[in-house]
Amino acid sequence: MYLGKEIRLSRLFNRESGRLLAITLDHAIARGVLPGLVDIKAAVAAVAAGRPDAMTLQKGIASRLFAPEYAAAGISLIVKATSYSPFHSTFDTPTATVEEALRLGADAISVGMLVGGEDQAQQLTHLSSIAREAEAAGLPLAAHIYPRGDKLEGDRKSVQNMQYAVRAGAEVGVDVVKTEYTGSAESFAEVVRAAHPARVVLAGGSPGRELRDYFRMTADALAAGAAGFTYGRFVWQHPRPDRVVEALGLMVHQDRGVEEALEHANGEGR
Repeated sequence: MYLGKEIRLSRLFNRESGRLLAITLDHAIARGVLPGLVDIKAAVAAVAAGRPDAMTLQKGIASRLFAPEYAAAGISLIVKATSYSPFHSTFDTPTATVEEALRLGADAISVGMLVGGEDQAQQLTHLSSIAREAEAAGLPLAAHIYPRGDKLEGDRKSVQNMQYAVRAGAEVGVDVVKTEYTGSAESFAEVVRAAHPARVVLAGGSPGRELRDYFRMTADALAAGAAGFTYGRFVWQHPRPDRVVEALGLMVHQDRGVEEALEHANGEGR
């Protein structure tokens, strides 16, 4: 591993816990301009105030709104380099390059891939190409890999389908795989095992649940061996994103419990 890559990974992952807490604000192309992201400048600032380990942004937003003081405060930039959309829901198309991510000062580049559909081969080719370029540049690669295609058998989020998704990333050289929760610590542990040597971080998933549910999922995923979390909507759609980020940090980096995290998010903690 190149020294530059080791340095960037050490900035991404908390030095005390060895885990990653990242917040993604890259949803607009994929899902539309959702509530909480209309004023993207305010959203970025509110999340940064909570001091996550990293923030994931598309290049245009990163170049204008990821302030140098965020990096000085220990927040890494992850540049999202692909996106699906409501109009091509199973295909992540390229939006940025390794060179652009490096120019922006990113500590990682992130690429999406949706497996199990007609477009998997093309997306896998692109992910493999980015993996090669990122490795040569000493830039860590995170991949958002989800089983979504119509060729999948059985439950989309079965352990078998999820294992296939994360292993596909590991096979082509991805350092960090972001994927969905399987519903239990026991089943998610099997997904984590299948991804080795890549590290698995958990996505937040669909909104609509209570904050307690997300915190419980966080605790269960930690028990399953998750290397971290890259959460989005339930964080920046909360009235106080900064407190939610801080509360998650208590769980992820200090192994605090669900109740203590909830108290902090609700303004009852420190």
